[in-house]
Amino acid sequence: MNVVVVIDAVDRLNPVTDTSVGLLHAAQDRGATAWITTPAELSVIDGRPCATARTVWLAPARPAGGCNWTVADPWIRVGAPERIRLDDVDVIFMWVEPPLDGAYLAATFVLELVERAAVINDPRGLRACSEHLLPLQVPALIPPTVVSADVATLREFVALHKFAVLKPVDGFSGQGVYRLTDGDPNLQSLLDTATVRGTELVIAQQYLPEVECGNKRIFLVEGTPVGGVYRYPAAGDFRIGQPSAEAPITARDHHICAQLAPILAANGLRVAGIDVIGDHLIEVNITSPGALRKADALLGWSLCGDLLDHALGVTPSRRRLA
Repeated sequence: MNVVVVIDAVDRLNPVTDTSVGLLHAAQDRGATAWITTPAELSVIDGRPCATARTVWLAPARPAGGCNWTVADPWIRVGAPERIRLDDVDVIFMWVEPPLDGAYLAATFVLELVERAAVINDPRGLRACSEHLLPLQVPALIPPTVVSADVATLREFVALHKFAVLKPVDGFSGQGVYRLTDGDPNLQSLLDTATVRGTELVIAQQYLPEVECGNKRIFLVEGTPVGGVYRYPAAGDFRIGQPSAEAPITARDHHICAQLAPILAANGLRVAGIDVIGDHLIEVNITSPGALRKADALLGWSLCGDLLDHALGVTPSRRRLA
């Protein structure tokens, strides 16, 4: 059995928290050969998708308290590069972080040619769906939102709601996210900077004070919630911090997931991590849904292994994947 994880670069992996590392551990624990490759190492040769990939061997890891893992030094051994045919492997995880730049998009076109291996998530769905804009397809689930590059429109939105959160369309990990306040003398400057003087779309949403009670990350597989964790704003920062506790899946959460499930299925998005504040859907993370490995460490779960089992068509024996 062979499992390939497409990553940004091996030296960018964080073995303490990264879900991609958790997937590699899950493959190794199941006796599979674990491979890594990068978008630049994908290719099409004689019409078939290939990759220059490297086998990896991981040292044992154990939960270290909180959402981190204790790892050895060195924690990984990487084999020599080999050219492999992607149709000869069993599962391919596309786990490259946003933004969806030219290199990312080119990689999805190569992966779209794969016929026999399971590719998660479907490269066509990754191209078609924006993590920050996909929630606009279910307007009843989201807070008041405007997407615009027009600074006057954005100022009107802030004036209406008094407080708003501004974020780039292609942002990730909280980068470029601002809390805006009506009457702030810096407001014009912030909007000019965020929109590159009115030339790039941004997203503005009503600020939800319920965030103080936690932002809920819910993990979905095939549209079904399989677990959730609370994340709270860090001290002195309104943005969300690390997972800190198990979050119950409420009736409202199930309703949100049920509304999203057909959209995810239609786009081949088998795994997602959605962010919910109060009763509102905020984002749908589909490119490299994070926090699975963190939740495994924090709560003793096995989401990374369950996800691999699911991709292989094996019924997981663990409690978190229904």
